[in-house]
Amino acid sequence: MGRLQEFMMGRHGSRPWPHRSHDERIQRSASTLLLLTFLIALAGCGKARDKARLDLAQMNISYTDAAFIDNARQGNSDVVKLFLDAGMDIEVRTTGGQTALMIAALANQTDVVKVLIEKGADVNAKNKYKGTALMTAAWKGHAEIARLLLAENADLSLKDDRGMTALMFGAWENHTEIVKALLDKGAEVDARDVNGWTALMRAAFKGYTDTVVALIEKGADVNAGSQKGENALISAAEGGHASTVRVLLERNANINAQDSEKKTALLMAVEKGHTEVAQTLIQKGADLNATDISGKTALNLAEDQRRAEIIKLLKNAGTTQ
Repeated sequence: MGRLQEFMMGRHGSRPWPHRSHDERIQRSASTLLLLTFLIALAGCGKARDKARLDLAQMNISYTDAAFIDNARQGNSDVVKLFLDAGMDIEVRTTGGQTALMIAALANQTDVVKVLIEKGADVNAKNKYKGTALMTAAWKGHAEIARLLLAENADLSLKDDRGMTALMFGAWENHTEIVKALLDKGAEVDARDVNGWTALMRAAFKGYTDTVVALIEKGADVNAGSQKGENALISAAEGGHASTVRVLLERNANINAQDSEKKTALLMAVEKGHTEVAQTLIQKGADLNATDISGKTALNLAEDQRRAEIIKLLKNAGTTQ
């Protein structure tokens, strides 16, 4: 056996040392190239981060969580980008648990919201009260921001610590456009808060007839009741909203439904002194002899509170008790 053959067979001549094939050498070279590319990119990222921090310093802006949040609130989208390029945690929180996205949604800073979404902000992050950016946008009526969040599949089912959904916030503040957008995306129309109130009850209580109609057209249960038996009609009567009462009755609301204290919409209207609502309910056939938990009729309540106009309406309708 020649020296070369001995060398290739190894010291003990048991088996040849492995040869690296041409393909293996190519694979090793490619891996090395990828590693070098990664290291160069990493070094570039470090340089970009350092440059962004330097740019902030030259603008007399401190690289702090508070400054980042404050610039999001003020709508300084370019500065917000610099903070993120400098390595700022996009999910940093205020003492109340608010993220920059929530703050920007609250302040109606659409450009900042776009930047934060593009950079990967969590659209479903919750503050210490379990509120989200979408709830904030719905509450404040910031329709464009709500649409941006919906486009990122913000969770419509999330509730804050009172059980409020984004839909409830929109309905509570009469932001009908946002309510419709949420419903079109599949928001649960009859979701309930911790007291059993729905979006429809909230809108009815405030007399937001357009929002009431939008909710009903999407299937809201017009006769759903809360834990205390309040429904949309009783809530509208309590709030003194005759037009809303008429809309609910036209859509098959139960005119004689009672709450936990056995108050009907008519009894509630009389108690609160809402003459037009009482008149509407009387004309639509409300039970004039229904009694509350204390056994009092609408006429009894009207007489107790000396509501002369309502007394006249009730007597003209034929009640004597």
